[in-house]
Amino acid sequence: MRPQTNQQTRDALHQLRRDHELIRKLLREHERLCQGPGCCPAVKADVVERLCDALCLCAQMEEEIFYPTLRQVLDGEVLARTTLCDHGRLRQLIARLDEMEPGDPGYDGAVDDIADCVLPSMDDAQAVLFVELRLAGLNAVALGEQMAQRRRTQLRQDFTRVGLPAGDAPEAVGGWPAACRLVQM
Repeated sequence: MRPQTNQQTRDALHQLRRDHELIRKLLREHERLCQGPGCCPAVKADVVERLCDALCLCAQMEEEIFYPTLRQVLDGEVLARTTLCDHGRLRQLIARLDEMEPGDPGYDGAVDDIADCVLPSMDDAQAVLFVELRLAGLNAVALGEQMAQRRRTQLRQDFTRVGLPAGDAPEAVGGWPAACRLVQM
């Protein structure tokens, strides 16, 4: 694999592709763990936690920076032919996982539901939206610099998912389950 150039790492579409690759890798890892005999619940929990972290951060970049720009650059016809991730549904699925343990019935099904939610939109984004944005002349480097700055700020703010104490109601932070702990700017 060739190392990415500085230009590529600053490009918004390359950043999102990298996010998508990480999400796919973690989904495959979870699937592998589910198929293997005697999976350690702590290992599965770690993979799912990293998956939810990656999903939360990617979704935040999309909502705050990418989607608003996308709507300005592309016309409604292109958007109507593509699937944007339903972040509301994703929030619900992550919240459902936050209330479960790896051995609980439905835990693996909730991860599968997350895959069903995000994989089609990631496929559409890369096959249609990214191409259309390049053709429309999107300044992907300038957009990528905004995303990278926001990402750095978010990661410095101790972007972690933390378990909720028993009996505490999840509080929404910017519409995301409290366990995402996305700091509002």
